[in-house]
Amino acid sequence: MEKKPLPSVFFHFRFKFLAVTSIAFLLFVILSSSSDFSRFADSAQFKLMGPFFILSGLMFLVFRRFPIKCPYCARVLPTKKNWTCPHCGKKQGKERFLMEKCVHCKQMLSTHECDVCKKEFRL
Repeated sequence: MEKKPLPSVFFHFRFKFLAVTSIAFLLFVILSSSSDFSRFADSAQFKLMGPFFILSGLMFLVFRRFPIKCPYCARVLPTKKNWTCPHCGKKQGKERFLMEKCVHCKQMLSTHECDVCKKEFRL
């Protein structure tokens, strides 16, 4: 019997998208010549980059607090709880966001189990 892949709620994608866009801009600034950058610094796009980075930082802080829906039962699950790490098997000791690393082994959660239907899904 073929094992189906776990459904995903794309929790980590939110943060990876922010990181990739920020790094791409920084690489452009570092690798572009000074004449190209001076023209870019005078453009409207450059003037919008400050608000973009501020908004990115705020989105990181806000999105990690957004509850997620279980892909099986569609119940809303909190993103801050005293979760058990699947790598080391230890509880965190206090309520922590699912986006944070384990206090004990420093691994990030890749899957989570629904509190209601007890089915596992990818974050």
